[in-house]
Amino acid sequence: MRPARIFAFGLVLSLVAGCASFAPGFPGSGLTRTFEAPMGRVKPAFVTTLSQMGMQISAIELRGKNEVLRARKGDRSADIELEPQNANSTRVHVKASDDATASQIMRETEKRLGAG
Repeated sequence: MRPARIFAFGLVLSLVAGCASFAPGFPGSGLTRTFEAPMGRVKPAFVTTLSQMGMQISAIELRGKNEVLRARKGDRSADIELEPQNANSTRVHVKASDDATASQIMRETEKRLGAG
């Protein structure tokens, strides 16, 4: 019983602390990747991917220096947060209504940018 309590306590502390190592295992947590390309190349690549998937962009929000693209098609939805790291790299977090949609968006955009 004691090891189970220790594990549970460690898990709770990790989640409270925002430990990223647990995040990929939970459905709907999204995917994060840093592209070695400026935001001026990365954003249009995501817009094109969403368009080719038939997902319409419903909003573009500014959050400080970050931009969030919100897209939807039927019961599928996605939020793509673009964060410029410097002049030549952009971190992207894709969170979708399901993991398959998030993976497809990221995979197709990686191909488009020649990084896949």
